[in-house]
Amino acid sequence: MKRLAILACLLAASGCARLQDMDSDAFNPGKTSQEDFHADSRSCAAAAELKRSWELRGIAAERAGKHRIFNRAYAACMTAKGYREDTSMLDFWEAYDL
Repeated sequence: MKRLAILACLLAASGCARLQDMDSDAFNPGKTSQEDFHADSRSCAAAAELKRSWELRGIAAERAGKHRIFNRAYAACMTAKGYREDTSMLDFWEAYDL
């Protein structure tokens, strides 16, 4: 019974961790300078925030929906700028839920 309770707590905690916005840590800067990479990240975050503000309606306005909208827009923007998602650290417990 104790193991089941611990498992339930871990699953609940992992679900909460998935509710956050993606940031530059999720992408590989490649040969781009850190200044340019972070400037691109900031502009993509601003664009994703704008997209999220326009798409919030109905059930999408729930907390997980807010992060999902932001993360998809941010990832699309960073990919369009030529960055690749850094999947070396992605696993079951990863915080970014696309």
